[in-house]
Amino acid sequence: MNRLKKTALVSVLLAGISSAPLALAAPDKAPELRQITYKYILKAQEQMADDNLAAARQSLEHVLAKVKNSKYDKAAVNQMLGVVFANQEKYDDATRYFKAALVDDALHKPAAQQVRYNLAQLLMMNGQFQEGVDQLKTWMANLDEKVEVPASAWIMLANGYSRMQNWNNVVDPAKRAIAASDEPPESWYTLLLAAHYELKEIPKAIDVLEILVTMAPQKKLYWLQLSGMNMSIKRDAQALAALRAAYRNGLFDKEAEYTRLANFLTYQQVPYQAGVVYADGMEQGIVEGSFDNYKKLANFWSHARENDKAIDAFNQALGLQQDPDLQLKLARMLARSERYQELLMLVSKPFAGMTEKQQGEMLFLTGMAHYQLGDSRKSLDYMRKAADIKSSRGQANSWIGFLQQDLNNG
Repeated sequence: MNRLKKTALVSVLLAGISSAPLALAAPDKAPELRQITYKYILKAQEQMADDNLAAARQSLEHVLAKVKNSKYDKAAVNQMLGVVFANQEKYDDATRYFKAALVDDALHKPAAQQVRYNLAQLLMMNGQFQEGVDQLKTWMANLDEKVEVPASAWIMLANGYSRMQNWNNVVDPAKRAIAASDEPPESWYTLLLAAHYELKEIPKAIDVLEILVTMAPQKKLYWLQLSGMNMSIKRDAQALAALRAAYRNGLFDKEAEYTRLANFLTYQQVPYQAGVVYADGMEQGIVEGSFDNYKKLANFWSHARENDKAIDAFNQALGLQQDPDLQLKLARMLARSERYQELLMLVSKPFAGMTEKQQGEMLFLTGMAHYQLGDSRKSLDYMRKAADIKSSRGQANSWIGFLQQDLNNG
């Protein structure tokens, strides 16, 4: 008979409305219905069981006109009409009839409690959160002493407060809902997380996120939030661990995520892993093989003293765009790696735009490469050119004397 299938929210808020029996089964406590009222309510229940809601409504509206002088009969019929309209998804009408059922306090307690609970659900679903919260709190206050508030009621209360952005009042009912449930759903923890975050209770928000990443390890957002919140309170090791966990779980699908992790690893003095992560992003096709990105990769490898890998990345970058700064940086690295033939090939075509200082250093490196390859005369020629430039003069002159002596002795 439950026809409420539009959204999960509707089914949660109206759980129990269509299937809950009328609270007329306690004759020792409830006033006695008039015979005509009982007859038409029974008829309406049968019509609802046959999914004939329009007929059930007509039956109830017919008898309502006949029992206006009996508070209890009128309240019972209004309650039933609220159920019918709720099943017809006419929630404003359902709300109106549930309110009418409570006006005269004529219903006995179990029936009134059922109406209050249903009314609280509908009010919140219709965006009347304060009134819904008030009804729900009244319902809680009227529970028998030995009856515990169920988890579903606590979370409804927490949701109501959250929709009013009354975050101070969200935490307690959300925690109570979680404690009262054997298997609290993920959404209850995310509500609690939101409350702690809005209240700037970052360590408590982190505690919730640590639960969420175990519940849903494939949800990247939780790992990124866990990393970001740890970083915000200077827990760098924990922030990095969360980011690396997201990477190891294969959750990265954006270039910025690879860049963030690689930069963080470098900052934490783990540049080799930074290079591994960024290179993997390129191999995956997520990090673009652009000039800037190859330059970043080269720098990661350079910091890790992985010169061969850095040289490969620098060459990839220079194959995409001429850059005199990068050409000089690569020349220095080739010299440190004693790859002198490659160095001579690189400096044979200096890029346009080099400053005089850069030109002087390139001439010096060229002279040094020729010497290492056994050609002292060419080395001397380049050192003399380097000495003509002020910035490289001192360094070049120290080599010129040595080279002249070497040639004289040869």
